[in-house]
Amino acid sequence: MKKKSSSRSAFFNLRVLIGLLIITTGLSLALFAANPFGRGASGTVSKAQQKYSPLTSSIDLSILPPGFDCSQVYALGIDRQENFRAGLIMKACGLEGDSAPAGGISGSSAFSRLIQKLLPGPSFIGGSDVDVILPDGSFPKVTQSESMEWGGPNNTWVVNYNDSRTASSCYSGLSYSTDNGVTWHAGQPLCSGHGTNFGDPIVVYNAN
Repeated sequence: MKKKSSSRSAFFNLRVLIGLLIITTGLSLALFAANPFGRGASGTVSKAQQKYSPLTSSIDLSILPPGFDCSQVYALGIDRQENFRAGLIMKACGLEGDSAPAGGISGSSAFSRLIQKLLPGPSFIGGSDVDVILPDGSFPKVTQSESMEWGGPNNTWVVNYNDSRTASSCYSGLSYSTDNGVTWHAGQPLCSGHGTNFGDPIVVYNAN
């Protein structure tokens, strides 16, 4: 009889040990998941800190030139440049592209939405395509390329481009719109007294 009871107690102890092992494992996993210093929680905390810290919200310092001040982007005209370095600086300073903090939107896109709500609808921007290079060249002088557009808040747009219609004495072309791009007007000639203007066109325009 003693043997029988000892075997039963051994079986009972094995079940207790397995049960305790399962409970301990479950508790360990629960505590690990609820740990505020765990990997997932620290990621959330760092994201929250990133979201509210003006210094680290969207600046990738590895892209910026040493000692660069993001508050000088507009003063230096970097927002108006069309090159890779200027684009990287704009992204690094959180003023363009994919540099907005996670879960947020960049200031420029929020500003764009505000302006879009204020504009009377439908806005012409996004309408049908318009030929901005005027007039079209006739064969064989048909090269009209590398256009650069510049627009302002007063609905004025200026386009500068290479134009071979008057080559080889002048390679410059210009057109403009005063109704936000609905109609375009030719602004030739440009080259008188400026050589051939051969090269990459650029627009620097002051509506005043």
